[in-house]
Amino acid sequence: MTDGPFKNLALGSCWRRLGEAVQNDAASSEECSALASDSLARHLVTKEHAKALQELDAHLDSGQLDLDPFGSVEAIFDRCEKTPFLDSLQKELLYRTANDTSLGDAIAPALAAAIDTQIGEARNRFQEECIRAVEAGEMTRSTADRARDKIASAFDAVESAKVRDALLAGRKDAFEKNLGRSDSVDEGMVRL
Repeated sequence: MTDGPFKNLALGSCWRRLGEAVQNDAASSEECSALASDSLARHLVTKEHAKALQELDAHLDSGQLDLDPFGSVEAIFDRCEKTPFLDSLQKELLYRTANDTSLGDAIAPALAAAIDTQIGEARNRFQEECIRAVEAGEMTRSTADRARDKIASAFDAVESAKVRDALLAGRKDAFEKNLGRSDSVDEGMVRL
């Protein structure tokens, strides 16, 4: 991932910038929060996830009476490639449809719960990597404590509803504008 303590983090490359920011004292908590949201959207907006959501949508749009929503959910997810997010979404949908909730009514809360699960897993991986880095001598305890505080506040600030909207729209770049990047060559220069 990076050359620093987060190089072995078991997350995709979309998390690299967050790993760098939590180690940087100059990175604000707002910047880390924006990076966490951006990384999560980039992590979740994939072809596999889009296919599963499209199949769920197509099933709902078919207009047929669903006498076995449990079986319908299993059939949809059996046709999709397995990912940790889809496993979580399937479990959430199965739980809700088993409790006499229609599939249409179950999707929104199941999606929110699956996204919250992904937020928790990413947070835990960063926290575990901080602990590992201290034990391996790659990071001082005080640096790790600051990084863990930034990680916690960054993930606490992630708005799962906005991540859900990005996922449903298929927009990996939904949080790009929040990152404060500028393409201007003159950025940071003082004008006289």
